[in-house]
Amino acid sequence: MHRFTDKERGEITAAIQAAEQRTSGEFVAVVARASDHYLAIALLWAAGLALLLPAPLLLFTHVRFLDIYQLQIVAFILLTLLFEFMPGLHMALVPMGLRHARASALAHAQFYDQGVHLTREHSGVLLFVSMAERYVEIVADKGIHEKIGAERWQKIVNALVLKVVQGDPSGGFVAAVGACGEAMAEHYPAQADDIDELSDGLIEI
Repeated sequence: MHRFTDKERGEITAAIQAAEQRTSGEFVAVVARASDHYLAIALLWAAGLALLLPAPLLLFTHVRFLDIYQLQIVAFILLTLLFEFMPGLHMALVPMGLRHARASALAHAQFYDQGVHLTREHSGVLLFVSMAERYVEIVADKGIHEKIGAERWQKIVNALVLKVVQGDPSGGFVAAVGACGEAMAEHYPAQADDIDELSDGLIEI
């Protein structure tokens, strides 16, 4: 899992401040280590595999029924611990649709938790990355999305996803903030009385 350095945090802050010089828009960058623990999924897999254990034992061994039951309990516990301490394996067992749904829910929750919806001109934009799911979403008011256009937003998202996959989320944030600033400046130009309403630093949750 990528750990952001102070230098990377500083670069992201500088990118946000530079973008906000060009537009009345406000940008907030949020990164989550994971959007959910997916404990229920791990338990379901552990239970399912433990329940399948008796079949090969009965077919190919002479283990007693009581011993099989005990082995199932041990297998369930060991598998649960394995999934817990190997996040990569654990995440691979979670359906893609569920991963994206949980990450998107957290992104939208952060949009409100960070007060992005409360900007004076309703021009706040949240750039959200969930590292474990390799999920990226840009959340903004409906009016902003309509003005910028889905295709342009998606191009920025795709570029950020690629950087996350390549192991450079910091560079991805910097580029994405710059691209968002350029897009927002076309519709929300900087005003003389602009004030900095939201945090410019990377928010890590």
